[in-house]
Amino acid sequence: MAETVLTLHESPVSPVVLQETLRELVIDASAPLTLTLTAPAQTACSLVVRIRRAEALTIQVRAEAASQLTLLYWNESSTPITIRESNEIYRDARFKAAYVQLNPGTVDHQSKTLLKESGAEALVQSAVIAQTQKQFVVDLIHQAGQTTGIIENYSIVLQGGRYRMEATGKIEKGARGAKSHQTSRALTFDAQQTATILPKLLIDENDVEASHATTIGQMDENQMYYLQSRGLSEDEAIRLVTIGYLLPIARISDDPKLQEALAQEIETKVNEVCLTSSK
Repeated sequence: MAETVLTLHESPVSPVVLQETLRELVIDASAPLTLTLTAPAQTACSLVVRIRRAEALTIQVRAEAASQLTLLYWNESSTPITIRESNEIYRDARFKAAYVQLNPGTVDHQSKTLLKESGAEALVQSAVIAQTQKQFVVDLIHQAGQTTGIIENYSIVLQGGRYRMEATGKIEKGARGAKSHQTSRALTFDAQQTATILPKLLIDENDVEASHATTIGQMDENQMYYLQSRGLSEDEAIRLVTIGYLLPIARISDDPKLQEALAQEIETKVNEVCLTSSK
């Protein structure tokens, strides 16, 4: 079956029932847009959502029982954008969402993922280059037992950038056997760059697993010295480290061809962004 690309323009509400042949969805809207995505029960879909233009975007996702849904949001907009996103994950469904924010525009993104029924799993990732203000609130809420939720955030803060991440894993009363884990990392290159990470765990039940790990700091001087001793300039070393820092998000898909394409696109974009920033 031929793969398809769907482009959304000015429709204020755009419901999409996902199917295996839909591989890419492009958003190019000058007015506020509400996008609803549904993965029917026992289906599998991997979708790239390219945001080329969207002043305000509301996203509502429903992954029904035993579905497998992977969403990669790639923000290409150069203008400010506000995103409000909610995800509902049902029995034995597997949900992956990755947010790639390498664009120069400001971002205000709030994401809430609800693990509604037993067996639901969610992985929420982000890869960010902050040249301007990038602000994120990510909530992953266990409403049923035997659910698994993972949050992973990777960010690079360049000159003039401001990065803020609030990541919360919540296990509600009655959600026994739930597993909630999160990792957030922010890399800066000088003391004038700003990164704030606020990890939270809210646990209202016993017999659960929960953890968080946070790292904020500048690049190791010994690492930079080593790279430069191998013949790289400072700018080249920064680009190499940035690419390596963000590449884990390319593994969001199980498709090797898509992984390779994402890795190449990340490398190309990072080179462009770092070259512009160094001028």
